[in-house]
Amino acid sequence: MDEILAKSSPPQSLRQHTNDCLNVFRSVKRLFPNLPELCGVPNFFEHLFYSIYLHDLGKSATGFQLMLRGGDKWKYRHEVLSASFVNSLTTLTEEEQRAVAMTIITHHKGITILRERCNTTLTEGARHFNLRLDELSENFEYIQKFLRELPQYAEEYLGYSLPIPQIPTSLQDIIDPYRFSVSWYYSKSEDIKLGDEEKTLLHSTYGTFLRGLMIACDHLASGGRDEVKDGLTPEQIKKTILSIKSNEKQIDLYPYQEKMMNVKGNAFLSAPTGSGKTEASLLWASANQKSGQRIFYVLPYTASINAMSKRLSSSFGEENVGVLHGKARYFIYQTMLDREYSPEAAAMFARETQGLTKKLYRPLKILTPFQILKAFFGVRGWESQIAEMNEGLFIFDEIHVYDPHTTALILGTIKHLAKLNSRFLFLSATFPSFLKRKIQEILPDIQHIFLDESKEKDRELLFTPRHRVKKLEGEITLHLDKICSDLREGKRVLVVCNTVKRAQGIYQNLMEVVDKSVMLHGRFILRDRERIEKELDNVQLLVGTQAVEVSLDLDFDVLYTEPAAVDALVQRFGRVNRKGIKSVVPVYICTQGSEVDRYFYDIDRINKTLEAVKDGEDLTQIRVSQLVEAIYSEGYNKKEQEIFDTVSQNFESVIEVLYPFDDSKEGKDLFYNLIKSIEVIPGRANEEAYWKAREEKQFFEATRYFCNLSLGQSAMLGNLGRIEARKDSQGDHYWFVDAKYDKNLGLILSEKEVGAGIID
Repeated sequence: MDEILAKSSPPQSLRQHTNDCLNVFRSVKRLFPNLPELCGVPNFFEHLFYSIYLHDLGKSATGFQLMLRGGDKWKYRHEVLSASFVNSLTTLTEEEQRAVAMTIITHHKGITILRERCNTTLTEGARHFNLRLDELSENFEYIQKFLRELPQYAEEYLGYSLPIPQIPTSLQDIIDPYRFSVSWYYSKSEDIKLGDEEKTLLHSTYGTFLRGLMIACDHLASGGRDEVKDGLTPEQIKKTILSIKSNEKQIDLYPYQEKMMNVKGNAFLSAPTGSGKTEASLLWASANQKSGQRIFYVLPYTASINAMSKRLSSSFGEENVGVLHGKARYFIYQTMLDREYSPEAAAMFARETQGLTKKLYRPLKILTPFQILKAFFGVRGWESQIAEMNEGLFIFDEIHVYDPHTTALILGTIKHLAKLNSRFLFLSATFPSFLKRKIQEILPDIQHIFLDESKEKDRELLFTPRHRVKKLEGEITLHLDKICSDLREGKRVLVVCNTVKRAQGIYQNLMEVVDKSVMLHGRFILRDRERIEKELDNVQLLVGTQAVEVSLDLDFDVLYTEPAAVDALVQRFGRVNRKGIKSVVPVYICTQGSEVDRYFYDIDRINKTLEAVKDGEDLTQIRVSQLVEAIYSEGYNKKEQEIFDTVSQNFESVIEVLYPFDDSKEGKDLFYNLIKSIEVIPGRANEEAYWKAREEKQFFEATRYFCNLSLGQSAMLGNLGRIEARKDSQGDHYWFVDAKYDKNLGLILSEKEVGAGIID
């Protein structure tokens, strides 16, 4: 054959694909120069170079080449044959050769699958390997020439030459890489788990980085990218932030924001909602950026991530900003539809964009903590994720909102990321000291950054009130007349309830008072949720649940809320008079919630909050801090602390047995058990629309008809026979809920849909 191919559609030669992979490698080496030091192997980049150079050489097999040219499927793993040549690298030690072999042989599949399909310690596996090995004979001269060219490739892409490999004279000169590497590695892994041996170098960060970056280089090159995007430079970040301030007609930074430009290392930052914490956090990132470090902006909710993505993409460019959450691909798809892309073009763009974002291509990612946790539970692609997070700059916005279970997991990941020289900034308007202490146990050198009372602008942020607390005796249902009065006066009113059922009832009583009103909670299908979020800036009345608390950029005139703990209340207050330009506005707190609140909230903490907050007092940032300290003076309650401690210990056990070169089935199962909800299709009309979209192959459109349901709620419906697993025309399973659904109210669990049948 004249040319050895690596790809068929479009045709691409092995040499060209290797060049493309090495181009990506060169950018990785430039942007992450400290990888050898972090993994304790000075020649790390040489080993990664060898792995990339040899990774597709097994495609020289005649059967594989015939398949690329339209022949029958080749039923073997080319990676096994590629790794057969590692013994040619005679300047490497045996352990280093094994590392390169493991990197090559697992760059598509983990060792679990290889043990099932390519195990040469079994008679059939050995027979199959030797059969495929013979297919290299016809192109053996090409292979020899390819190996002789290694030094010049090293000169170009590594920056210096490497010795020429020992050129094999026949197939008898190369090794069985499965026995040499996979069998050895698996045996060592079992001994380590039993405590009979210490971890080898391959079971450490070194192995993680090798496999992770090998896969990243291969995937990015295959996706048409010949380099990793440069990190955002300090100058670029500062210039962009100043441009943002200029557009907001506020060119000067707050003193605390200027201070963040010089804060190096881990830090806490406490500042009021709406005072520019996002800009301050990016200025911190500029102070800590050294070469190509990735910035990870961590937010708790999908809606706030999407909003932040649009904001930062417009500032730093869409190529530089990526989004990671469960529905990120759909978010990109919908964004493209809004730009008048066709559904087909939008779907293709979304798939390609998200594929790049999952790799280390983009320098700034906005994500949920669960996207970080995935890596530490060994979910597919975890080595690439951890390799990308080395020396990363992590910004955790509103870390206090997570429950003790999730907080324990987040702190567990921080502990291990700190070993990779990552740095962390924690932002909040309400930061309890007990949580700071837990973080400080992991990051002893962390700094506490406060607003400076001696600086006029900072002092204004600290002591200028935006909200006046007014208590309303009894439940919120007793005060509908007062809410109606504010609405009739033309005020923009926000009502926040603790449960969806209560919110739906309140909304039904108020919706006719004004022309423009909406609800917002977690039980809307995606289609309606999108519509509602687009309307938020133009409504006079919004009735919602906790969904309105964090990071949505809302600004109402007055708030009516059911009682909650102080930190939740402060978040709700932050959606009213957000910029502080309306003088001091009232926030009404009802003194009694509904009977079911005790199932979802710490009632003792709510009562302490109601006692501490004084009727008629003006809330400043200083006063908010005092209230948070008073309410959380004892930290977690007994049950919460037990959960935190148990999860912390169990998570360490998961990480202990997380070894590179394979995914973790046990870890994957544990990770997906963290998701306390399921997606369901509510009502017959939504089910029919879902079916229609699926039958027309409009798969993104089909996702618009799902909403979330907690596991507890789904169990309750299951006991009543009102939730059912069904299968669509494509053979995919989904959950159907027999309950009334209204586009303005969402899923109404208490009402059964009449006449809902099963689609044939």
